[in-house]
Amino acid sequence: MKTIENSLDRIFYKESKMRITPFLLLCFTLQWVAGGHQQAMAQEKKPESWQEFIAFHQTIGSFGTFTHESETKDLWEGIDAGQKYTGTDTLQLAADGKSIHSSHRMETENGDVISLGVGMSYWDARTKTIKSSNSGFDQGKLYTGSSELQSIDLDKKTIKWLYTETSQGKTTRYKSEFTQVSPNRTKRVVQKESGGEAWVEETNRVGCCNPTAPRYRIFPRLLGR
Repeated sequence: MKTIENSLDRIFYKESKMRITPFLLLCFTLQWVAGGHQQAMAQEKKPESWQEFIAFHQTIGSFGTFTHESETKDLWEGIDAGQKYTGTDTLQLAADGKSIHSSHRMETENGDVISLGVGMSYWDARTKTIKSSNSGFDQGKLYTGSSELQSIDLDKKTIKWLYTETSQGKTTRYKSEFTQVSPNRTKRVVQKESGGEAWVEETNRVGCCNPTAPRYRIFPRLLGR
């Protein structure tokens, strides 16, 4: 009788092991996938302080003046599509280190100004967030806007904003993603939150890849626009 019981125990143990092993394997797999997802999400985050935000810009090398040549698209309310232009963007830390200033200029070959604007960002202690504003003129008409920082990603050297602009009596929300491709190259993609064609700008640092670019032109458009 005891021999039969031992045999049954061995069979039950073997059968249970065969059933449990795939289940445990599935648990381990799901845990590994979840861990990898959490790690990826952790790379894309909001800065916890103003110092962290500044350190991010300094690390990826986004401060400076960059220039590019492109053609306008049907994206901004105050800018007509199909205009070839030279754009210059500047981003710099204020002397006291308490704000970041930006400026941009877009003009045609004959010197007509398509867009000109300035921006500023700072740390709002009340909400513990980065806030920014932007204003200027698109084809001679005023626009104003503000941005909400969505995330920074140090590994990808990427920063994402949600920008709200009022121009020509209309208010539009835009998604903006800026990437420091290399120490001297940037890429910025802007698209309406509702969808549609994206506006892509790829720029070179002034004094590096395009030494003939005028230095008075000014802005990476990290602060909204």
